[in-house]
Amino acid sequence: MKIDLKELGKRIKLTRKGQDLTQEMLAEKAGVSQHYIYEIEAGRKAMSIHSFASLTSALDVSADYLLFGDGQRIFDVDTPAHHNNQLMEIAAELNPSQRDHVLEILEVMVPYIKN
Repeated sequence: MKIDLKELGKRIKLTRKGQDLTQEMLAEKAGVSQHYIYEIEAGRKAMSIHSFASLTSALDVSADYLLFGDGQRIFDVDTPAHHNNQLMEIAAELNPSQRDHVLEILEVMVPYIKN
């Protein structure tokens, strides 16, 4: 089975942005360079198993999710991974001001949904 580096990079980028991390912040957490993160997210660079493990740990995601889009976030097992992915994809397309508005709406609506 061949790994699609562009899709892998896209999932890493979406996960990083969903956690409000810059490439530099992720690089520091994973113990790699910012340029390395840039190359991975662009789908231009393959990772060693060590670097891949460092990234999954730094992002708190499962290897299955990053490699194939399957699985769940390690510490968010009650939410299906595809829902997390959908939310991150939507948020990634918004500018910071738009994300703030969406967050405000969610903060108002979530208590009503929980009841």
